[in-house]
Amino acid sequence: MLIHAVPVGPLETNCYIVEDEKNHAALVIDPGDDPAKILRLVKEKELKPLFIVATHGHYDHLGAIREIKDKLNIPFLMHEQDIWGLPIVGAPQPDGFLKDGDSLKVEGLIFRVIHTPGHTPGGICLYIEKEKVLFSGDTLFFGTHGRTDLPYSSPEDMKQSLKRLSRLPPETKVYPGHDRPTTIGAELLLTS
Repeated sequence: MLIHAVPVGPLETNCYIVEDEKNHAALVIDPGDDPAKILRLVKEKELKPLFIVATHGHYDHLGAIREIKDKLNIPFLMHEQDIWGLPIVGAPQPDGFLKDGDSLKVEGLIFRVIHTPGHTPGGICLYIEKEKVLFSGDTLFFGTHGRTDLPYSSPEDMKQSLKRLSRLPPETKVYPGHDRPTTIGAELLLTS
């Protein structure tokens, strides 16, 4: 597995392109802006993206979906409870919805969907159990968690979501929607 992090837009949202090294199949997570930058990486690395996933419905995670989807002709998926954010950036309607417990297969990589409301009602994380890797969107960051003072957010839901993530192995590497990677173990204090 290779993880290509592409910081995009004024908020430096981490768009991740997760690659199965054997055949270059890939998943595009949170293409929030700068579609040309994302597409250039796909071309340079000769990647074959199979899906686009948005971890939640905020504009800085959705802004380049239309261009990426149109150019690569691949399905776009997200949680149904966050479609309210799509019209704000002119993103297309999803081709399908992800719910808690779903699995998304990208050749040899299996991403398990963990519904983590709090920052938004339809926030999700993607967990690759075999690799002990979590793509946390705006649920969990280095040293903090996602904001809960925004429209649609819920401090109580966030508390429950963080408690749930704390059950993952402490060595699980966390790739957040902004800033640098961390681990579940390093962030356990946030969940207690």
